[in-house]
Amino acid sequence: MQPSIVGSTSFGILWTKTYNPKERWYAKPLVYTPPGQKQLVFTASNQNWIRTVDAVTGAAINARQVQPPFLQSDLGCPDMPDFIGIVGTPVIDPNTDTAYFFAKGYQNNAASGGVAKGTYKFYAVNVLDLTDRPGFPVLIDGYNADNDPARYFIGGTVLQRPSLTLIDGNVYGTFGGHCDLFNYTGMVASVSTQPGVGVTSMFAMEAAPGGPSTLDIMEQKGGKAGIWMSGMAPATDGARIFVVTGNGQGHENKDTPASGRTPLSTLDEVVANMGVSGGKLSLQDYFEPYEYIGMDAADRDLGSGGVTLLDSSVFKGTNGVRRMAITIGKNGKAYVMNADNLGGFKNGPGATDNILQTIICPNAVFGGAGSYPLEGGFIYFTPVGFPTLAYKLGLDQKGSPLFSKVGQSTDNSAGRVGVGVPTVTSHKGQPGTGIVWVTDVDGGLKAYKAVPDALGNLVKINIPPTGGLNKFQRPAFGDGRLYVTDAKARVICMGSPVSIPLNCTGPVDFGDVIIGTTKTVRVQCTALIPIAKINGLTIQNPTFQASNASLPQGSLAEGDTFSFPVVWNLTETSIQDENGASFSAISPGVKTSSLVISTTNGVAQYSNQLPITLQGNEVSDAAFLSLSPPEVDFGGVVVGSPGAATGLDSAFIIANIGSSPLQILGYAYTGTDIDDDDGALTLSNVTQTQGGSKIGDGFTSSDLPAIGSVVAAGQSLTVPINFNSAGVGNFQSVFTVWTNGGSKYTLLTGSATTAPIAKLEVETSEGGWDGSGIMDFGTVPAGTTVTRRIRICNVGGSPLLVTKSKPPLQPELLAQNPFADLHEGQSIAQSECAYAPVDIAAAPLAPNNPSHNVSDVWVLNTDDLTFAVREVQIRATIVSRQLGPTYDNGTAKYAYLGCYSDLNPRQLQKLYELGTANENGVCQTKCQSLGYRFAGTEYKVQCCKSSL
Repeated sequence: MQPSIVGSTSFGILWTKTYNPKERWYAKPLVYTPPGQKQLVFTASNQNWIRTVDAVTGAAINARQVQPPFLQSDLGCPDMPDFIGIVGTPVIDPNTDTAYFFAKGYQNNAASGGVAKGTYKFYAVNVLDLTDRPGFPVLIDGYNADNDPARYFIGGTVLQRPSLTLIDGNVYGTFGGHCDLFNYTGMVASVSTQPGVGVTSMFAMEAAPGGPSTLDIMEQKGGKAGIWMSGMAPATDGARIFVVTGNGQGHENKDTPASGRTPLSTLDEVVANMGVSGGKLSLQDYFEPYEYIGMDAADRDLGSGGVTLLDSSVFKGTNGVRRMAITIGKNGKAYVMNADNLGGFKNGPGATDNILQTIICPNAVFGGAGSYPLEGGFIYFTPVGFPTLAYKLGLDQKGSPLFSKVGQSTDNSAGRVGVGVPTVTSHKGQPGTGIVWVTDVDGGLKAYKAVPDALGNLVKINIPPTGGLNKFQRPAFGDGRLYVTDAKARVICMGSPVSIPLNCTGPVDFGDVIIGTTKTVRVQCTALIPIAKINGLTIQNPTFQASNASLPQGSLAEGDTFSFPVVWNLTETSIQDENGASFSAISPGVKTSSLVISTTNGVAQYSNQLPITLQGNEVSDAAFLSLSPPEVDFGGVVVGSPGAATGLDSAFIIANIGSSPLQILGYAYTGTDIDDDDGALTLSNVTQTQGGSKIGDGFTSSDLPAIGSVVAAGQSLTVPINFNSAGVGNFQSVFTVWTNGGSKYTLLTGSATTAPIAKLEVETSEGGWDGSGIMDFGTVPAGTTVTRRIRICNVGGSPLLVTKSKPPLQPELLAQNPFADLHEGQSIAQSECAYAPVDIAAAPLAPNNPSHNVSDVWVLNTDDLTFAVREVQIRATIVSRQLGPTYDNGTAKYAYLGCYSDLNPRQLQKLYELGTANENGVCQTKCQSLGYRFAGTEYKVQCCKSSL
């Protein structure tokens, strides 16, 4: 994928496909090219349908339903409506043309059966014709856990959400729960790809002796610690897999520090490194956050994102760190770990986390981190309701890897759960061509240039809108095209038309060009069709220059060639900003632009615009200071919370992107009040404190390079910084660095607040609010809808996060907006409330039907540690109109039986003409006065009676 093509008018939606009603795709599309055949797309749906289509045209190749799907109505969990079939993304073995996946259904392939009869089967199908491989499918139910034989697999209580991983002839699938319902335990299953072998290993994340257990599958005491990771696959580097778990019940470590190499039977809220030798699973190492018990209480799953293993050729330290792993979850903390020594529990300074770095994001993250190993190395997160964030790799003075925030997108993600993990592509691994792709449940597919600009912006690449996409998606790529699925049950293919009029050399690479000089490269083009006219060219970046006069002036026949020069002119650029200049400051590094040739074609249905990528590396002969990011925003620290003991950590990068040594000459910072009337900043010299160097009020650095330090050409230093305060308030500092390669500054900001406090209330029939947690609608007439609201108010001092929300979705008792109101990840500002209407939508009933009760709960939790999981009890009695004689309690004496034909000989033998005033109640009153047990009306005026 080339940015110039993706951002051009030739890039768009090539085809879309829809299939069955209520069919959805939680599993991501897979692009596959069988040897010697055309490329295809393999899809698997919630209805257990698998399909292959032509990757170019979308034309159907094969389709098959492997078994009836499990019904969501059997669960009471609204996360996945209607059907639950194939949810985890399959994996394809290119050596055998075989696709592997887990499918949920019922015993004996029944169409229904309830939770107890739910099962999982493991399938192996031939991608070419979708037939089962011999010896498959394999039933998973009933297998006991290797590490606790008392626990066994029950398919009805669990969900296989993450993508699959294939290693050495074994497929690894991971399982979590449905809305934390039922007696379930998170499990990892290994199944052999060889026929007749079946399950080779089963590992329970909660096991004896520490894990709780119960024999009742409906009771929530199985230990939990589910593995769902927003659909991410277990990460692997060949001999091991990494998984992340969610909330659990065992807490074997309690509050005692423990090595990650020692056995642990309750693996809740952990990153687990599991050996996979011969298909057998074993725990090798783990990391558990020091506040994991509080995370459980606040339902802040560590496991809402998976593990990202970073490219070890780039993301490493010079201090012995050879492989890095990152995870991030509902608590908004990104944990950067040494993959070869994850950190155990409370083995860090002051009994905190023994990891490489903690990055604080402004909200929960689902789906994990994306990475880009070119141009210095970047990672990306997309918090709920916030921009996509970019962090760049650096090294501190001891050679330890350290990330610094260097940019973010200018737009926000959806303010609800479902945004996918950032996915990064490049064109043939060339610097300057990186694109970050983000799938958004509201905003659709988004694309950004992978390297932020000088202002710290991830530059958005404009692409045609797709509409909101399915939860936790990521695009699949193949031969210049990409594939996603949306909330309207469409499979979408996007790309650039293959019918282009010219074949031109590209990307056009200028190589290294010294600032103040120029370089010229010729672009070679061949006409692929008859072209009536070359209309001209446009270039995005004005430092790249070409003339329309250098293009052919007449028509071109198919096969004609031409060339034209493009100049990269760096003679009119400046290293520093100049007041009133028409040009801005530049910085060395890889630069890209797009050149677009416009044509008038002699053949229809060919694109009339051809984008070409221009790229090169700006080089400075002198030292050149780069200080990034332009702003370090720490967010807020909650005074008195466990996290306030260590404060908030971040970093900035001092880099020499010139060709001569860079010497640091001095530092200074401003106070919190930087809004001076005369515009001048009051600077203070850096001083030493107990926590290191003071670089602002509330801001310190434990490893600020000494004045006089030299940074070699092309090298950088990552400087760790910390924000903390014992008092409430907003803090900011302009921190400036002076060097022989220029001076730069970065803005440091942070706030200190009190904890959020959640207040849960339900609306009463009088319009007031009640804190009992019981919403009793009383009696509701059939055929009417009555609405009341639940609200959560934040009466604390910092934003409140909804961490769990499982709304009711019954036909007659349901949330009005189940995926928007009080949704997981919703942030509630101080002194504000969030509301969620609940409807009793009573279905119409004929008169004199018996009343019936409806009831359900709305399960809620927040990051207020004193709140805990709450179940709002919702109930109502639905009544029909009661006509005719009634008992003392108001219930009609005559029960409605239905409408019937009474033919000869008639059963209702007595007939009375009661006139136009007759109706059911009048007739029943007449019958009761005469001692008849049955009454019926016909022809409006007739009342028929019988004593049968």
